[in-house]
Amino acid sequence: MAQASTGDVLNLFKKVYGNLQNALPEEFPLQKDIPFNEKQKVGESYNEAVVLTYENGFTLLGNSTALVELNPAVAGSVQQATVTPYATALASVIPWQVASRAASQGEGAFFSATKFLVKNNLRSHGKLLETLRLYGQAAALLGYVSYYTGTYRGVSFTTGTGTLTMNGTSTAFTTGVNTSTKWILFNKGSFAAGIWTGSEQTIIQQVDANGVVVGSGKVTGVDIANGGIQVDFTPTAATSTTSHRICYQGQTTTNDAVGINYILTATSSLFGISTTAYDLWKGNTYNVNNQKLTLSDVQTAAAQAVNRGGLDGDLVLYVNPRSWARFSQSDAALRMLDESYDSGESENGFKTLKYHTQTGVIFVKAHRFVKEGEAYALHLEDWSRSGSEEISFRVPGMNDQDMMFQLQNQNGYGFRSYSDQYVFCHCPAKSIYFYNIDDEAA
Repeated sequence: MAQASTGDVLNLFKKVYGNLQNALPEEFPLQKDIPFNEKQKVGESYNEAVVLTYENGFTLLGNSTALVELNPAVAGSVQQATVTPYATALASVIPWQVASRAASQGEGAFFSATKFLVKNNLRSHGKLLETLRLYGQAAALLGYVSYYTGTYRGVSFTTGTGTLTMNGTSTAFTTGVNTSTKWILFNKGSFAAGIWTGSEQTIIQQVDANGVVVGSGKVTGVDIANGGIQVDFTPTAATSTTSHRICYQGQTTTNDAVGINYILTATSSLFGISTTAYDLWKGNTYNVNNQKLTLSDVQTAAAQAVNRGGLDGDLVLYVNPRSWARFSQSDAALRMLDESYDSGESENGFKTLKYHTQTGVIFVKAHRFVKEGEAYALHLEDWSRSGSEEISFRVPGMNDQDMMFQLQNQNGYGFRSYSDQYVFCHCPAKSIYFYNIDDEAA
């Protein structure tokens, strides 16, 4: 059978993959739990109205029948937060032979031949965005180079110096790096397996405390069990626990939208509004003091959110899988089943643990993109995602033919997924950031 023409291939791609809203992978908790809402198509920024203070023009009338002059209205402060979406793009290639031969046999054959490449593009783009939803513009970026003193993975370390078996080979680290084998060990609590699994060939940078790039190149290996990455450049040793950070290319110039970590830890200004002037505009932070995260910690922090932000609903607690294991093995007596029992909740080994506490229901979810030393309790009613485009193969305002195109110097068709979005919180005071979690503590 003759091969299809370029026009046939492009038209088939548009027809088969033109609408992706129901095809996006559902393996990313924040993408699923904070649905995308397309607000508008134009403009460099968006305005989100937020309530910063309560109404305060009250009058105490007492129990007398005498006429009393009422105090004038003192309106609650409502301001417009200015939010800027950030665009991301991910390029992929389908070889001529695969696309053209499959296209000549119709839609079904074309889909079967290309679906794994397309799905991998969407999954990879979703992985990037899920990472940035958490750590976009975070102070620690994607994690610190190890300068840890203490027990890590059962091994004694002194200022990041110790020996671990990385992917089967004994590797001696000196202040967080091995310059001969080019391994970088993340500081205890800074590693998140979901960020790094499958990241070989990703371009990353090593950045010092002043934002100066001291190393740049590709990831060549990952050790998920021990929390390290191998690179193709000579890494720089750490000089303190916060001296050197790892990030994606482009994060040093803040080409990423602010994430949940940034939103809940902002101490001066957030989306153009002062966090010091308005208590409701500042997130709750809770120091676990280098201990295991417990339900008691979560209850104490939730009480703080009730007192500060008027938290009046459920919380979803996103924890690293290592912390989730601790929850699933303990506090069983506090887990409750009711008439709304769901086999996906409240059972050992399932995805979500459900606790009834004095502050409401707390759902605990394992999230492998959350760093080992952190956790996030979100009042999801206050969180939203928006922008001009969820992940798709189109750019608003551009011709649909830009979805797929012939490469000039390679025997293949290129296609790119595109996104332009942000994550936003209407009341940070109802959500909580936990830090200094140590799942290896006694």
